Amino acid sequence: MNHPLSRRAARARSFTVALCLAAAATATVGSVSARELRNPEARVRAPAEQEFRVPMRLDAYRGNWIRELVQLRVLEQNLKFADEPMTAFEQEQLFTPKIVGGTVAGSSDNPFQVALLTRSVANNFNAQFCGGTLHKANVVVTAAHCVEGLSASQIQVLTGTRRLDGSGVRRNVSSIRIHPSWNTNTFDYDVAVLRLTTSATGIPLASLTSSDGTVGTGLLVTGWGALSEGGSFPVDLRKVTVPLADRTNCNDSNSYNGQITTRMLCAGRDSGGIDSCQGDSGGPLTRGSALVGIVSWGQGCARANKFGVYARVSNTSIRNFIINNSL
Repeated sequence: MNHPLSRRAARARSFTVALCLAAAATATVGSVSARELRNPEARVRAPAEQEFRVPMRLDAYRGNWIRELVQLRVLEQNLKFADEPMTAFEQEQLFTPKIVGGTVAGSSDNPFQVALLTRSVANNFNAQFCGGTLHKANVVVTAAHCVEGLSASQIQVLTGTRRLDGSGVRRNVSSIRIHPSWNTNTFDYDVAVLRLTTSATGIPLASLTSSDGTVGTGLLVTGWGALSEGGSFPVDLRKVTVPLADRTNCNDSNSYNGQITTRMLCAGRDSGGIDSCQGDSGGPLTRGSALVGIVSWGQGCARANKFGVYARVSNTSIRNFIINNSL
């Protein structure tokens, strides 16, 4: 007998492929049934499973194909652990990274936060698709799932601003390095290093932590994620503080069922709640000026015990990869 997680993972993969095809083939604003995408015959027979309505809002992607690609990758991962049946609110949480319940970030809140932009899109607000962390003046740390399959010439990095309003400096990328053990199926080793063609001087840099800290310690996450489910995206960088979660708890059967590796860490509240949602993929999770985690995946707002999951910077393999590719 197949394990339920294996069946769910297989379904998630076929579902995501169907979504990509549907997104490329349609310009209709509305929704489409996931069952219908997976199996056209479902349109003419009685439903045998929950109807899952997929929001296909074009405004969510702002004409940015890379943003759509990244969000579909995270969706595929999240669907492997989605509780069934899901409410409409929980379905929405799978699609959109958020800083819900947070506030506008101040100048001292993760001042090394940068935005990854689609180079062919001129407007910064529309071009943004992921976050990142300035570790050296010409080195940015982000998530592997943000840049897998992309060339350096397709993206730029926005530095020196907290707003997607046309301010800041768009910098070209000379190289993309993805961890050699990055696993697109499990999101393990979800880290990448970008090298910029010019240095961003005068901006504080993030150090790399060598320890996670104590369970329950508040960690700061920032990003330009949506403000609410189905809501608008902000121009201003947002922030929220989340507590470091116990890995054993995060790996419980009622959470991620053993899929959290030592290259990952979890943050959020056991009880769930809107303040434990993740920020933009690839963005920083920090303690002071030290980078503790890289926003990776997770259903932070969906239900209790579904924490945000981050690439764990204190892990030797993750940390050494960043160091060696920052020289």
